[in-house]
Amino acid sequence: MFRYILLILSFALYTDYAKAEQYTEYYKWYSKDGVLYDIAQTKDRYPVMISIYSPGKDNANMVVSYFSYGACDHATNTMKIDNNDFPAQYTCIPDKKGKMNHYIITDANSVNYMIDRLTSSFTVALQGDIKVWVGNFATPEFGAAPNFW
Repeated sequence: MFRYILLILSFALYTDYAKAEQYTEYYKWYSKDGVLYDIAQTKDRYPVMISIYSPGKDNANMVVSYFSYGACDHATNTMKIDNNDFPAQYTCIPDKKGKMNHYIITDANSVNYMIDRLTSSFTVALQGDIKVWVGNFATPEFGAAPNFW
């Protein structure tokens, strides 16, 4: 009986250890069905999901989602890319510890500004402190980005 209990405990500890070892690979670009995906990080180490549809085209658009502390600011209608404010639709979902921010940029010129910067091997800053690294931007891996959390 003792052996069975020990065996069950060892499996339980192993599964917790295996879960702790799983992680999201940040700053790696993926591409699938005309969409570029990347997961960056906030300064507080929370993931930032970036999805860019039809990069470089006249219908390019982008969605950026991330968690941050504080209350929602529903008056927000821009997203800062480098030191420039670009028009964006902002949606905020309050959480117990903070908020989930979602920015949708439908102005192709704004999105293509970021694409041009990344294509030219420049790191881009979103909202002043979220760094978007070039990494494998020119040769993204096939597929969608891994799980957000």
